[in-house]
This record gives sequence, C-alpha cells and structure tokens, in this order.
Amino acid sequence: MEFIISKGDAVAKCTSVGGELISFVKNGTEYVWYGHAEHWSGQAPCLFPVVCRAKDDCVIIDGEAYPMKKHGFARKADFTPIEVTPSSVTFRLSQSDVTKACFPFDFDLDITHSVTDDSFTTEYKVTNKSDKSMPFCIGGHPGFNCPLFEGDSFEDYSLIFDDATGAVAHNCDLDAGGYMSPDMPELDYIKDGKFDLRYNCFDFDAVVVENLPVKKVNLVNRNTGKGVHFEFDTFDAIGFWTPIKMGSPFICLEPWNGLPGGTNETSEFSSKKYVKTLAPGESFTTAYKASII
Repeated sequence: MEFIISKGDAVAKCTSVGGELISFVKNGTEYVWYGHAEHWSGQAPCLFPVVCRAKDDCVIIDGEAYPMKKHGFARKADFTPIEVTPSSVTFRLSQSDVTKACFPFDFDLDITHSVTDDSFTTEYKVTNKSDKSMPFCIGGHPGFNCPLFEGDSFEDYSLIFDDATGAVAHNCDLDAGGYMSPDMPELDYIKDGKFDLRYNCFDFDAVVVENLPVKKVNLVNRNTGKGVHFEFDTFDAIGFWTPIKMGSPFICLEPWNGLPGGTNETSEFSSKKYVKTLAPGESFTTAYKASII
C-alpha cells in the first residue's frame, strides 16, 4: 500500500512494504534513489533488529542462538499504517510467529515519515512489550540520487561535515565476510572535514565513520553547492555506501545505532557495539532528517 504526503511543492511517496519513504520530489528533482534493480533494488530500508551482518548470521539471546538475516527482518516486512495526515504517515510492525523465530520478543516498531516544503524526516520508535529486557540495533539506509542534476557526475560531489574532529573511518572487511575487523587500516578519506567522493573509495564495501562530534553532513556538488543536508543526531555512527565497482548513480547515507558484526566479537546480542537495551514497557526513539540545499 502506498501513500502520498506533501507540503507546499514537496511531494513524498511512502510504502507499507518495509515502512519506507521511497520518493521525495521538489521542483521536479527526485532526491531519493529510484531503486533500479540493476544497481540496488532498495531505496530507504529500516535496519532492525540488527545493522548489517550479525556474526555467523545469528544472535545469542539468553544463551540460545537465533538465525538472523543481514539487516534484520523489518526491511522486507509488511507494516500497518496507523496514522495518516496530509504531510505524514506512521507505520507499525509488531511481533509475529515469523519475527519470534529469530527475535524472541514482543515489540512495536513505529516508523513515521513527515515532510516540510524542503525536507523529510524519518523517525523510528521501538517499544518493548515483553516482560524481559530487549536488546536491539536500528539504523537507516536511505539512498540519494548522486548525481542529482543533469550534467553532474558522482565524483563532482563531496560529503562535508559540520565537524569531523577526532572522527575515524574504516571499510568493512570483505575478505572476512563483510565484518568489521581491527586489521582494516584507518582511512584518510576525510580531510579538513571533507570527503570527496570517488567510486574506488567503496571497493571494499561501506565506509563506516565513528566518533563524529556533530552528527550533520552535507552531500553537495562542489561546483554548484547544491545537494542535501543530512542530520542524524540520535545515532552513534554513519555508513556511506554505493555498490562495489558498478558506477552506480546514488549513494546511501546510513545512520546506525549498531555496527556490522566484528571479527573479534561473538554472536552474543547484548555485547554488540552501540546496542540499545529496553526494559519492559520502555521505548526508544531516533530520527534522521534530509533537507534540500
């Protein structure tokens, strides 16, 4: 089921499959990746209850191992719309026999998309309805068209940070199965707060940035100054990704509470880096915002 929401000249399209925002158009320009399958069929999935690949494709909870697919189950699930206004829509996913086979908790995952005349916000709210503590990770995976305008190229663009002092960047380790590895060297892509995009930066999969003191970044054309301002204040890290060696016309800005499994960690869920844990009845809310520059 699809929903159109709008404010002024900005129009967004959302779908109950995965609870995604799949289009944001302003002045005839589409900002969200189209989802062409020859590059990547996704557009802006929610990663829950894990981010990227769990160690050994499973999670251990209370001593029991549960199978867990890459990025979790929410991105392929059918959500229920619970509130629709002219400029926002909220979807909900709750536990089922399918989710309990890999995540033994009762929960609500609410995703709210809202628009202004020059921005959209995606908010995730996780509620623990179980009678025991619930660990989880959650992240976004929104793809943005890059280049955005005719005559631009991907490598005309940069990621410019409000403040990258002390930030560290690494690739995932493809040779180790896509896990985070302490053997991967720190990358020097961020110089003077700027990461100039080049396709070969992603030859080893996503670039993962931690320890940003300010969770704001601009995806902009260095020649025109046009692009997207992206805010992710309530997330711990961010990944940047475009498919390996495909020259794809988009980049994903992925705010994460959680990281890919590490080569030096176990599958124990509660030990994952940046994991969140909710007591019974508690909720956790996080959001990201994309604004037109």
